[in-house]
Amino acid sequence: MANRRKFLAGLGALASGSAAAIGTGAFTSVEADRQVDVQVASDAQAYLSLSNSSSSNNEYFAQSGTEYAVDFSSTNAGGSGVNPNADTIAKSVFTIENQGTQEVTVSLSSTDMGVEDQGTEVSTPSSPGINVSLDDDDDDATLDVGEKIDVDFAINSGTSDLSGTLTISANATD
Repeated sequence: MANRRKFLAGLGALASGSAAAIGTGAFTSVEADRQVDVQVASDAQAYLSLSNSSSSNNEYFAQSGTEYAVDFSSTNAGGSGVNPNADTIAKSVFTIENQGTQEVTVSLSSTDMGVEDQGTEVSTPSSPGINVSLDDDDDDATLDVGEKIDVDFAINSGTSDLSGTLTISANATD
């Protein structure tokens, strides 16, 4: 009888050991449908909010539908552009705010425009063009949740109209 108990105990140990080695409840694949909701908000309401700054230069940041654009072609006071062959600086044209859930690093890039490194004072380009800079005294383009930063523009007008596309990126910091 004792041998039989040893045999059954050994057989039980062998069975449980082989089940652990193979795995129980394993599966090869699963497919499950879940609800996903994505809402598109206006620039001012989005997770990375773009809105008018508190500066009088916010007039150059105009809303068209749900999106904003920078436009130096006219003012409410009757101006119709920057001076020819002149350097024009417009600080705090618009504000970027982190309305998301985590800290982000903001960067600027462009086509047909110059973009200064973050944290530098905006300066006019040496030839006709537009420089854009984050208005950042601390040399820091990282925004905590709820934190804001303004964007400055410097224009060397030459004698021709200028245009380009500004890309604003925000990447979550790890």
